[in-house]
Amino acid sequence: MLYLILCLLLGFFSSSLLSLSLSLPPTHLCRPQQSSALLQFKSNLSLSISICSKEVHIVSVHKMDSWDEGTDCCKWEGVVCDNKKGNVIGLDLSCSGLIGSLKSNSSLFSLQNLQWLNLAGNYFGNSEIPSEFGKLRSLTYLNLSSTGFTGLVPPEISLLSELVSLDLGQNYLLFRNHDFNMLVHNLTKLENMILDGINLSLVVPYSFLNLTVSLKHLSLSNCGLQGNFPTQLFHLPYLQNIILSSNPDLIGYLPETNWSSPLSLLDVSRTRFSKGLPGSIGNLKHLKKLNLHRCVFMGSIPSALGNLTKITFLDISGNMFQGKIIDVFGSLNDLSFVDFSSNNFSGLFPSSAFNLTSLTSMDFSSNFLQGTLPNNISGLSYLRELNLNANLLSGRVPGWLFSLPSLEYLYLSYNKLNGPIDPIQEPNLVQQVYLYENEIQGIIPSSFFDLINLASLDLSSNNLRGNIKSCMLVKLRNLMWLDLSHNSLLSLTSCNNGANSTLPIIKLFLFSSCNMERFPSFLNASTQLQDLDLSNNQIHGSITKWEAEGWEGLATLNLSMNFLTSVEQIPGKHLFILDLRFNSLQGPLPTPPQALHYFLISNNELVGEIPSKICNLSFVSVLDLSTNKLGGTIPDCFGTFSDQLLAVALGTLNLNGNQLEGSIPQSLKNCHNLEVLDLGNNKINDTFPYWLVMLPHLQVLVLRSNRFHGDMQNFNETFSFSSLRMIDLSPNGFTGHIPPELFENLKSMKDIPVDKSGPNYMGGNYYQASIIITMKGLDFKLERILTSFTVIDFSSNHFKGSIPKEVGELNSLIVLNFSHNSLAGNIPPSFGKMAALESLDLSSNKLQGRIPVQLTDLTFLGALNLSHNNLEGQIPLANHFDTFSNDSFDGNSGLCGFPLSKKCGNNQEPKSPPSTVADEFETTLVWKIAAMGYGSGLVLGLSIGYIVFTTGRPRWLVKMIKRNSKKRMRRRIHRNGRRKN
Repeated sequence: MLYLILCLLLGFFSSSLLSLSLSLPPTHLCRPQQSSALLQFKSNLSLSISICSKEVHIVSVHKMDSWDEGTDCCKWEGVVCDNKKGNVIGLDLSCSGLIGSLKSNSSLFSLQNLQWLNLAGNYFGNSEIPSEFGKLRSLTYLNLSSTGFTGLVPPEISLLSELVSLDLGQNYLLFRNHDFNMLVHNLTKLENMILDGINLSLVVPYSFLNLTVSLKHLSLSNCGLQGNFPTQLFHLPYLQNIILSSNPDLIGYLPETNWSSPLSLLDVSRTRFSKGLPGSIGNLKHLKKLNLHRCVFMGSIPSALGNLTKITFLDISGNMFQGKIIDVFGSLNDLSFVDFSSNNFSGLFPSSAFNLTSLTSMDFSSNFLQGTLPNNISGLSYLRELNLNANLLSGRVPGWLFSLPSLEYLYLSYNKLNGPIDPIQEPNLVQQVYLYENEIQGIIPSSFFDLINLASLDLSSNNLRGNIKSCMLVKLRNLMWLDLSHNSLLSLTSCNNGANSTLPIIKLFLFSSCNMERFPSFLNASTQLQDLDLSNNQIHGSITKWEAEGWEGLATLNLSMNFLTSVEQIPGKHLFILDLRFNSLQGPLPTPPQALHYFLISNNELVGEIPSKICNLSFVSVLDLSTNKLGGTIPDCFGTFSDQLLAVALGTLNLNGNQLEGSIPQSLKNCHNLEVLDLGNNKINDTFPYWLVMLPHLQVLVLRSNRFHGDMQNFNETFSFSSLRMIDLSPNGFTGHIPPELFENLKSMKDIPVDKSGPNYMGGNYYQASIIITMKGLDFKLERILTSFTVIDFSSNHFKGSIPKEVGELNSLIVLNFSHNSLAGNIPPSFGKMAALESLDLSSNKLQGRIPVQLTDLTFLGALNLSHNNLEGQIPLANHFDTFSNDSFDGNSGLCGFPLSKKCGNNQEPKSPPSTVADEFETTLVWKIAAMGYGSGLVLGLSIGYIVFTTGRPRWLVKMIKRNSKKRMRRRIHRNGRRKN
């Protein structure tokens, strides 16, 4: 819009210049001193190809090419003279490819008869605006936008009292409040002010009240404005356009009464304008564009909105509007763009919106709109995009949606649409169709495959059934994205005639969870295929060499959760992600392509040693070989992946659940980016790998269930696990004292800040690390690891001596397990400082003394086990400590008091212990909910678990827990890819 306004101004300016030029007499009017000044100005600058504004505008002949000495400067391109005295009064050098510095002694400032000056779209080398501009007192139009000027706006600009139009936008300029006040006081004739993109953070918004009443156009987009914007400005009698967008700290509200002005454009998007949309908005009879996107408006939509009969663009998305959308669309016949998305609208979808015959884009997504789509619609001849995602719409998908003559993008995902899709009578030019996450059932109409211009189709996560034959699918010759995943009654088979057909430009083919029994051979000639997901199907047998050769351009291949038994050759030479998890692969580990970043082949039946060829993976960041039957030793080359020394890229190494022996190769210390090292459940025989402290980013270290031995007394101040969040050494054969120095350096378990943006998990978009932890004597698998989740597990070893008091300084620690050792001495009172602790297990040791009363300060503590020690005295009862059962204190003959039956020196019977959940399955599910990380961690997870078992396990929660996290990841990849295209 700003570009359009700029073009209009330039058009007016150019027409004025042209009329003046035509009236010039044929004689030389140009004054010699002014001609000389222009030539000197030219000589101080260089020229280049010019790229201007939002459109790429390449200047092949520069305006200054016609500037030759000895010719009449009044006839030079971009120069305008008056026809009486020959003074240069206009200079238009916009988008002329000028490069250089505009200095204070420039000859430009000698042209003091200039009335129009346009230097926009050139580059003046990050120089400051010379104060000498103040000498050009006759200027009425000044445009210095997008010129690379920087620094303070000189106060001398306020001396240009004749200015009607001022544009300083898109520069690195700063306005001081005093200088801005001088400018608005002195420029009493100003009609157009454009300051987009410059820094106005020092300007008090109420300064704008001093602007002239003749103001027509005000554009202050992305200026860093903050504070309260004066509502009175909206009442200026001649104001036509006001743009305040992208000032997130600007507060304001629209006039509620007596608002009548010639406004045609109102844009306060991405600000903190709030309150409701006032009924006075209906008085703006000339309004054509209204943009309130991502503000803080709330309340309902006033019926007066229907009075805006000239409006063509309406965007109120991303606010907190609620209630029903009043049927105001019947009178908005000129509306071409409407966006009501991401609010809290409820009630029936306003079907009258389909009567807007001028619409090109309609977006009502992310609301709570209900109802069905109309059976028949006509007249939407210009509609290109329809987005009704994430509502509560139900009923069938009508066929007319695919018959609109201009429709290219159709988004109906995340609704409750059901039933079959109506047959398509007259296929149109629709390009993108997204209907995933509904309840659509039945067979896909054969007419769907007549949408020959279709580029993207997503019908995943529905209840579609039937058989799609490849010869039907290949009719979609322009198809680039296809997602039919998670339709368990759907299948894909080849045609009986054996026709050699293909999808020539397909890039993404997702057919997960669809009962597929063999590889789709028609894709072998799809040379542009990049993303292939056939996971969770019924594919048996082997990946043959013939199939592998057909997928040369693949970047992502997901064949996980099938019944593959062997791999003759891994497809693709440039694979980025290879996922073969949860198959029945046998034999040795296959050699992957060298460019692979993610190699995931866990939960198979692979045997033999890890071949040294795997170290040719120069770019690997995630290597997951866990839960196989691999033996031998860990290759020493893991720390020196190839001769290119790119092993620093390795972020996750998971070898858990194999039969590996020997020691950990010290070459792993070269993997400087390693974050997760999981070597658990093997037969590794080694001492504690102190040298791992050299890995600055190591967050998860799992050595559980191996044959580690020896003491850990070699720690000193130079050792530091500053990034470590989880360390699991259970059960092994470690001996000696637990070193206090270890806990002094665990900085990532101290004072972790609360992330207000929501839960974050370790790993990337595709792969998220998982881990097994021991809670209440049971093993629980965390499918995802919260970045704020912290664990120390030294249980089931042979540690002796006292518990270091330094452990108590870990105030962000959540799980601590020192059980089944030979620890003696008292429980450190410093444990009361661990404010985030939710699980504490010190059972089966030789601890003595009283239970520190400081433990009652641990208000998040949900699991406590102090059983089988030598503790004595009365059990503290403060805060929530009386909620723990007998099992937490059993096997301590010296303890007394509630909840134990043993009295503490009086005849009072102990209170009845609180009821507990006895069902072990329910307990497991509670902890699984916590471990999955739905919310802020274990505490909220336990709370959800409590809801489950006290309200009869609501179906919505069970469904949420069972939802496949990979599907959400795929959605993100799909959306990101769609944006790029």
